[in-house]
Amino acid sequence: MARIAIVGGTGFVGMHTSRALATAGHEVRLVARGQRRTRVDGTQFMRADVVSGDGLAEALSGCHVVLHLAAVIRERGSQTFEAVNRRGAEKVAAAAYDAGVGHIVHQSALGADPDPAFAYLSSKWQGEQAIRGSGVPWDVLRPSLLFGIGDGFYTQLVKLIRWNPVVPIPGDGRAMFQPLAIGDLARIVVECVEAGPRRLVAEIGGPEWVSLEQIVDVIKHEMHTRRPNVHVPIPMILPAAFLFDKLLPKPPVTPSQLKMLAKNNITHPESVRRLFGFEPLSFPENAGYLRDY
Repeated sequence: MARIAIVGGTGFVGMHTSRALATAGHEVRLVARGQRRTRVDGTQFMRADVVSGDGLAEALSGCHVVLHLAAVIRERGSQTFEAVNRRGAEKVAAAAYDAGVGHIVHQSALGADPDPAFAYLSSKWQGEQAIRGSGVPWDVLRPSLLFGIGDGFYTQLVKLIRWNPVVPIPGDGRAMFQPLAIGDLARIVVECVEAGPRRLVAEIGGPEWVSLEQIVDVIKHEMHTRRPNVHVPIPMILPAAFLFDKLLPKPPVTPSQLKMLAKNNITHPESVRRLFGFEPLSFPENAGYLRDY
C-alpha cells in the first residue's frame, strides 16, 4: 500500500482517480487550494496552493507518490497558464523532492509542445520539464480529451446543443480528437503507481479518432435531436469567445481553445493497449451518460 497525495485532487480527474486508488487499497490524500472538500470516503483532505506554494510541504510530507493534476485550461485572475501549469508544477516538484517523495505521476496533455503560439500546450510542456528535472523519479501521462461523468468539455457541448436551434461548429469541424474515458485514465494511474517510476512519457487516447463534428453528432444522437450543424468561420466566433471568456464562469469556448483547433489532438489508436495492455472504451459507444446533462 502506498500513501499518495493527489495535487488538484478535488477536480474531475482527482475524484475518479482517488476512487480507483482507494479501491486498489492505497491511502489517498487529496490536496487542493479551495474550501471544497468533496471526496471519496476514506480519503484525507489537506489544503495547499500551487501558485503560492503555501501548504505544499505539509501536504506532501510522508507520501510515497505524488499524482500531480493541478492545471488550468482557461486563464482567470491569478490562475494563469504560467502561474499554475508551469510554476505550479515547479513548486510541486520542489516540495516533492524536499519531502523525499519516491515517485511523481504528472498529468500533462496530448499535444504538449514548446511552441509559444499555443500558450496552454506550451505551459503544459514547461510543467513537464519541471517534473522531469526535479530529481524525483517520474512518469508523465499525456491524455487526449477525457470523457465521463462530470467532464467539462462534452457536457458543455450538450448545453450548447440544447440552447441553440442550430449547432455552431467552429471552422470546418475536421479537427481530430481521440477521446479517452476517465475510468481508463484512472486505471492507468493505478498501474503507474503500482509499477513504480519508469520515466514514461505516455501519449494516450481512446481507440478511435473522431472529428469535432463527429463528436457533436454522437452527442446529438444521445440527445435524440436532429438540430442542424452550421459551420462558422473561426474569425467570426473569436469576438464572442473573448466576450464569453470575460463574462461567463464556464464559457462554451475560449479564444485559446479555438486556436488549438488548428492542431489535431491524436496519437496512435492502440496507444493504451501497447503501453498498458488493455483496450480503452470507445466514446461513441459510451456517451450515454450525456443524456443526464
